[in-house]
Amino acid sequence: MQLHGKAELLRQQLRGYGRVGVAFSGGADSSLLLRAAVDALGAENVLALHARSCLQKGVEQERAASWPQRHGCPARLRILDFAPLTWPDFVSNPPQRCCLCKRRIYSRFSELLADEGVDALLDGTNWDDLQQGEAGRPGLRAVAELGVQTPLADCGLSKAEVRELSRELNLDTWDQPSGSCLATRIPAGMAITAARLERVAAMEQVLADAGFFGCRTRLLDDKTVCIQLMEEDFGRQSALAELRKLRGELGGAGAEKIFLDFDGR
Repeated sequence: MQLHGKAELLRQQLRGYGRVGVAFSGGADSSLLLRAAVDALGAENVLALHARSCLQKGVEQERAASWPQRHGCPARLRILDFAPLTWPDFVSNPPQRCCLCKRRIYSRFSELLADEGVDALLDGTNWDDLQQGEAGRPGLRAVAELGVQTPLADCGLSKAEVRELSRELNLDTWDQPSGSCLATRIPAGMAITAARLERVAAMEQVLADAGFFGCRTRLLDDKTVCIQLMEEDFGRQSALAELRKLRGELGGAGAEKIFLDFDGR
């Protein structure tokens, strides 16, 4: 099916829900889903739910909160605060951490929607995400267990198609790098602490300030970091020299030994 056929299928599917809640991160996928839901159902029938916590950078929280205003969209947005560092099963950082976290967040979303008389919670999983399965996307298990709907994936929309439709709709998230919570930079088995999350965020900010947007700094241990750059950054002639100049700033954020992942992101 061609792109605009999938877009029409998405509109038809959304109209069938009546009233919905949209799990809204502020990224490309959930932004397209929210815009499509508001267009199909009307803003009065759509409630966007954003989970705010220490797992996000401040700029990501601000981007999500300002989305309706930036896009002139009358979407109703409710921000719910979570404290994942108080959840022992999360802090211990088992391999199923993402599933545990998403289950807690989406359960709370579902309870809130039930109080509002809304039956359907929608998630921005796309077709490419679905192909990775639970091995690549552990949170999919929680989505399935809780009966959360995934309209983008159901309509066969890939990440590239999500970006193209977003561009056509003038959403400024169309080329936004894929995001993930700060806990994904901490290897399974290493406890998730405020200090480690802050260290990761600080190092990624150093890189972003130098023009390396969308990068990841993954902790290998408390003194060793692996940097993952975006693919386009490898095409910058002076990229390696620029990174070497940042050595002192990254060290100040806690990196004594730094490796570069040449596979990138």
